[in-house]
Formats: sequence, C-alpha cells, structure tokens
Amino acid sequence: MKWTILQLITASLIFINMWSIEYLSKTRNHLPSTGEWTATNSSNTTFFIIVLVITCFFLIFIFESKKRNSFFEHSVWNIIPKLCGIVGVLSIILFLLGGTMGPIMIWVEQWRSLIYVFLVYFLFLLFLFMFSFEHKRKRFEQKTEKTLVISYMWTLVLFFTVFFLL
Repeated sequence: MKWTILQLITASLIFINMWSIEYLSKTRNHLPSTGEWTATNSSNTTFFIIVLVITCFFLIFIFESKKRNSFFEHSVWNIIPKLCGIVGVLSIILFLLGGTMGPIMIWVEQWRSLIYVFLVYFLFLLFLFMFSFEHKRKRFEQKTEKTLVISYMWTLVLFFTVFFLL
C-alpha cells in the first residue's frame, strides 16, 4: 500500500511540475518586434525538465518493483518492447501528421499545456521501451531494480547525447 501511495505522489509531482512550468512561462515570454510571443527557455532548462520527468518515471517503476506482486513479473513483458516500438512509431507519425495537416497546432495554441502532455507521453514511451528491452534481455539474470537503474542511465545518456553533442 505504501508503494502505491508513493507512486501516486510521484505521478502528482509530474503534474505539479508541468503546471508550475506553464504558470511560470506565462511571465517569461519575450515579445519580438512582430508582436507575437516566443518562449525564452534555454536548452539547459529543457534538459533539466526532461531529466526530472524521467526521474519521476524511474521512481514510479522502482516503487512498483518493491511491491510483493509486482507487474514486472508478468509474462506480458516478453512482447512489451515490440508493442512500445509499434505504439511509438504510430504516435510519432500521428503527431507529425496532426501537427502539419491536422488540428494539433490549433489545439496547442488554445491549450498550451497540451504540449506538456505530449512531452510526458513521449518520454514515458521512451523510458518504457528502454526498460522493457533491458528487462526482457536480463529478466532472469538480475534484479528488476538493477535493470531499472541501467535503463534510467541509458535514457539519460541518450538525452545527454541529443541535447549537448548534436
């Protein structure tokens, strides 16, 4: 029971974080000469936000692994890497199509916080894919907590490479 409560607190931290970023960004807009607004967040701030969200996912998964009847012992983890890959590719395609030809850009203009929902969704898919791939590979060789730490580190290395080296 205490692990579920800690999971709920961590999930609410993601929500509170995204709300506070949206609230603070309303006062941090820069007015260019054209009269439209642009956000003034640096790449370091964006990287910090992404690391914070991934850390929350990591904590949620760690708390799940501490439970007596953990979901990570289920046989469905054999197909989760394929499922995450398919859902991820379809999500990216739908997001790009919806943003270029569909209503997503209009929705984001009306509800700016929707972009945070997309960010959290794609970060969750990525972390879930990394964990499920590593969990399937080393399922019977190591503890789930160690697999989670390895997945967390690989996800951070991936984002570090994307943000600072490219």
